[in-house]
Amino acid sequence: MRVLVTGGAGFLGRHVAQHFGEAGHEVAIFDQAASDMEFESIVGDLVNANDVKAAVADKDVVVHIGAIGDVYLAGEQPALASSVNVTGSANIAEAALAGGAKVVYASTWEVYGEPEYEPMDENHPTNPDHPYNITKLAGERILMAAGHLRGLPIVALRLGTAFGSGLRPNSVFRIFIDKARAGEPITIQGDGAQGRQFTHASDIARAFLLAAESDITGVALNTIAPDTTSIKSLAEMVVERFPTELTFGAPRPGDVPPALVSARKASEVLGWRAEVPFEAGLDELVRDVVANG
Repeated sequence: MRVLVTGGAGFLGRHVAQHFGEAGHEVAIFDQAASDMEFESIVGDLVNANDVKAAVADKDVVVHIGAIGDVYLAGEQPALASSVNVTGSANIAEAALAGGAKVVYASTWEVYGEPEYEPMDENHPTNPDHPYNITKLAGERILMAAGHLRGLPIVALRLGTAFGSGLRPNSVFRIFIDKARAGEPITIQGDGAQGRQFTHASDIARAFLLAAESDITGVALNTIAPDTTSIKSLAEMVVERFPTELTFGAPRPGDVPPALVSARKASEVLGWRAEVPFEAGLDELVRDVVANG
């Protein structure tokens, strides 16, 4: 299977590309920066329809991860988030339709907004309230509409908050680890009770592979680990590994409130469930940071 991974030079894209390569598929990476991985690297821009069409032309599957994935950048520059996350996804839809490719889209659990019931399943209303999750849902719906109206094979994975080796330095994991390693205090924004169903990148990569290899189409699937870890618990685990002071500050605007999300449908439809325990994934990330900085 010939697979194009958009955003393949980024943290999650690298894990996904590696997983597809190890499964024996022919992988190409599409990103604004050249990739240093062993796969074909295509430099281009999602908002340039010609770049996208050329990259997708001979592919069987497009794993569409490329996006403005930084919540705070999306909040500061909503026009940029709209251009990349919405127009870019529309360009992917057109190119995939022209080339006969299936699309597996990286959506997010944050499309649901404030929970009306928990655990939130795929039938929960979507009511996003931030430029990041608004534009991610818009990209998902553009692709789903192409499936409904024009026959595009499409699966959307509503991902949990991903973590693992290679995580970007401005993530909460890296901020806590880097501060603690330097002997500086870790500051939790708010009381730290807010939790996330952190999902290891290798588990997410496996979900993309299962979706790409399946005949399933026209569905959105929550792809998220079952267990919730609070930010305070994460900080305490980091302090156990690198002793330092733990402090508290004002809540940060734009933080998504906690919610419990169900991945039961992904288990039923794809046979997927998260397998990497949180602390094992954290230890892997710590080893990666110590080894590579």
